[in-house]
Amino acid sequence: MSTITASVETRSSNKSLSTAFSVGAVLAIIGSLGFISLNGLPPREAYAHPVSIVACTLSAIGCLVLAFALMRWRTTLPGWAVVTSAAGVFIAAANAYAQGTVIVAAATNTDNELFNELFFESPWTLGSMAPKSLLCLVGFLALAIAGWRQRSIPRSAAALLGIAGIVSIWPPYPPGIILASIAIFLISRGPLEARS
Repeated sequence: MSTITASVETRSSNKSLSTAFSVGAVLAIIGSLGFISLNGLPPREAYAHPVSIVACTLSAIGCLVLAFALMRWRTTLPGWAVVTSAAGVFIAAANAYAQGTVIVAAATNTDNELFNELFFESPWTLGSMAPKSLLCLVGFLALAIAGWRQRSIPRSAAALLGIAGIVSIWPPYPPGIILASIAIFLISRGPLEARS
């Protein structure tokens, strides 16, 4: 394979990866903001609301696109941090999907008391969100620190990833995913460095 062919393939790969980062980030942000917009309603009514289903679907699709794009990203940042972040975002997609299907079904078929008992007074809901919290905390913080030190990603993206890691400790996925998506969008606007 010639050097010219390899250069064209690298540019094409970087362009498709940049597009995946941008599309995934925008979908995750829109879905997360839609999910957050229903916070003024009682929980059961918020989950049964049609906007909740659309928002959770957009979040799940956006997070899946981001997770798979992160797995394809060849960067000078530590590989384990990229994989850990991708796993955390993938689990956030699973949480968004569950909130858009399982919890919506429960919200439409229960009363307020039973719904609160099932989802806010039982430990299994927090347990299902714990892996996302742990993986995003470790992955995003590692990417932020390494990106800041190496200057391989914009400083603003590194700062947002650090804050996203800390905010990801809380069980709901939207705050951490919004900040991480903005950071990934900022990263996608610049040149994506390839690991040699």
